[in-house]
Amino acid sequence: MDQSTPSKLLRLEHADQCVEISPALGGTILNYRWRDVAILRPTDGVPETARLTACYPLVPFSNRIANGRMAFHGKVYPIPRTVDYAALPMHGLTWQRPWRVASHDDRRAVLFQDYTPEAETPAWPFPFAAEQTFELTGAGLQVTLTVRNTGAAPQPMGVGWHPYFPRTPETRVWADVGDMWVNDPANLPVRRAPPPSALHTGMAVLHTDYDNVFRDFRGRARIAWPERDAAVTMTADATLSHLVIFTPPGKPHLAVEPVSHMTDAFNRYSAQGGKPVPGVDPETGTAVLAPDRTLHATMFLQPTTLADAAPW
Repeated sequence: MDQSTPSKLLRLEHADQCVEISPALGGTILNYRWRDVAILRPTDGVPETARLTACYPLVPFSNRIANGRMAFHGKVYPIPRTVDYAALPMHGLTWQRPWRVASHDDRRAVLFQDYTPEAETPAWPFPFAAEQTFELTGAGLQVTLTVRNTGAAPQPMGVGWHPYFPRTPETRVWADVGDMWVNDPANLPVRRAPPPSALHTGMAVLHTDYDNVFRDFRGRARIAWPERDAAVTMTADATLSHLVIFTPPGKPHLAVEPVSHMTDAFNRYSAQGGKPVPGVDPETGTAVLAPDRTLHATMFLQPTTLADAAPW
C-alpha cells in the first residue's frame, strides 16, 4: 500500500476508457476519455490550480457561504476566501489540499485526506477525514466520497463534485430536477422558480448563462454532443439531492455538479432554527454528523453513443 502523496499522476484504464487523477492537486480528475472522446473537460498537462481540472471534490461544502461567515449551534465562524476571483468562500477545502494514496491498480484508486483546524482563524472550524474512490467498470466511471466527523461534537457537512464537460455548439443538457433557486448579484439564492422546461427535453446550452442550484435532484442528468455522436449519463445516489448547473457565457465548458445541499445551506439551516441534531435537513440539504459518523455519496458517469443512450 502506497500511503505517500505523489506528485505523479495515477492512470486508470479499462476497455475503451482511461482516467488520469492528480492526488497532489486536490484529488482531482485531469482527464476522462472514452473511445478517445473527452467526456470531461480535458486538462492540458497539470495546471497550477485544481479549479482548472476536469473534476474536483467538494468537501465540506458546495458553492458559496454568505458574507464569509458560517453560523452553527449558536456560534458564528469566519470562513476565509478560497479563490482569488470571488469575494465569498467557495467549494470547501479538499480540492485545495493534497490527498494521499491508499491504494492504486489499473482500474481503481483510493485517496484519503485528513483535516484538522489550524491557526486562530482556520479554513474550517471542524475536523474531518475524507476518502475518495475512483473505479472504472465495464459501463463507466464510478466515484465515491466518504467523510467522517473526527471531532468531539456534531458538525455540519456537505459533499459533492464539480465536474466540467466540453461545451460544443450542439451540446444539450437534461436533468431530473425540481425548483431552481434564483440568485442575487452575489450568486446567493433568494427565491425559488420552476426549472427551465427544456431541461426535461434537452436544453441547448451554447448561449445560456446559468450558475444556479436546483432542488429535488432525482439522481439523473445527461450531457449529449450530437456532432461527436456521444453522450454521458450521470447518476447519483440520494445523498446528492441538489444539482448545480453552471454555463458561463463564452466559455468552451459547462459544469453539472451533483451536491448534497443548496448554496449557503448551513447559514439557512441555522437561521431557520436548525439544531446540532444528527440527520439531514430536507429543506436545505444540511447534514449534521455526530462524532465518528460518516456521510457517503456516489456519482456514476456512463458514456455511450447517442443511439445507445437509454431513453430519457
